[in-house]
Amino acid sequence: MRQGDLVKLVRILGMLGSDHAGERASAALAAHRLVRASGESWAALLSPYKVPRTPRGRVFVDIFHDPVRAAASRMRQLRRENEDLRNEVKRLRQWLDARRATARRTARLKDPGTVR
Repeated sequence: MRQGDLVKLVRILGMLGSDHAGERASAALAAHRLVRASGESWAALLSPYKVPRTPRGRVFVDIFHDPVRAAASRMRQLRRENEDLRNEVKRLRQWLDARRATARRTARLKDPGTVR
């Protein structure tokens, strides 16, 4: 879309906040017509990166999904999950060691001649 059309679109979109329903409807229709006349799509205009197109000119589905950011987010989530699991294993080992120590003490008290 040309720079002049973008300026015009911004002005039109500013009218969407009008108190008058008719003015809002007219602004929405004018914005839609301007975007369609430019040959662009709303998705292409609003996307933070270049929107890929199929051979027929259709925009791919789910263009706002950034796979790199999604993967980085998932990695952070998995790291937190792994850390939580490590801490849980550590707590369970401590609990098990305490349990074994208690069992040894109890066994020594019952049979003082046995060394374990």
